[in-house]
Amino acid sequence: MKVSQPAISASIKRLEEYLGYQLFIRSGRNLTATTSAQQFYQQVVSIVDVVDNAIDSKKQFIVTAPESILLKLKHLSNTQLIESGDTEEKTFNDLRMRTIDLAIDNITQKENSFCFELIHAEPLILVCCQSHPDIQGQITTEQYRQAGHVVMNLRRHNMRAVEFFSQTPILRERDIKMQVSSPANMMLAVQGTPYVAAIPAGLSHLAESLHLQVLPLPFTIRDIEYHMIYHKRFIKDPVHKALRNTIKESLI
Repeated sequence: MKVSQPAISASIKRLEEYLGYQLFIRSGRNLTATTSAQQFYQQVVSIVDVVDNAIDSKKQFIVTAPESILLKLKHLSNTQLIESGDTEEKTFNDLRMRTIDLAIDNITQKENSFCFELIHAEPLILVCCQSHPDIQGQITTEQYRQAGHVVMNLRRHNMRAVEFFSQTPILRERDIKMQVSSPANMMLAVQGTPYVAAIPAGLSHLAESLHLQVLPLPFTIRDIEYHMIYHKRFIKDPVHKALRNTIKESLI
């Protein structure tokens, strides 16, 4: 903020004198907002947001999304694209702290401070190398269970993607041979090996360009549903709204 602590303290004191009530209670090194301060914040937050949005309107937007979505948005102007974080908590915190302006992700929980718009859905597909010794053109449930697997580190409710989205119980633990950080690395990892991997269908064209087999999973699975997530302060912001509309059009 480039403002010294004494200057901040003096500003708070002047505001308290003007309002006629205490805004913070000090406990050691910590400050806790009083009920009066919270009520005052609710009264002025919309005005602060208007000013902040006017200041931010000339800045570059920062958008996070999974790999399969990022590839569909690479044409966006005045926008920096970043791969999604590992946890929902990180996504919410980044939005809350304005580290990012908008997120696109599969979310399993919601918070009242944010807007959630379902904008895209896609299934998981299975990939393996063309010369796989057992799998050619199709895969059975038993072959899937017996295969070595490449998986991502990402989890939802302490489950990996296949287990989380599967509508068919996986009867035993998979034989996980490798853990990587992204679907792209999963595809690279199965090349020249007898391993298999489940990736979003939006990356099937990349899998084909790597000369991998692209197959449906041998059991019923829910689609991955991607939501566009942003703070409610941006609902009426015209520049942010234009960004949201462009993203929606890109994912049709």
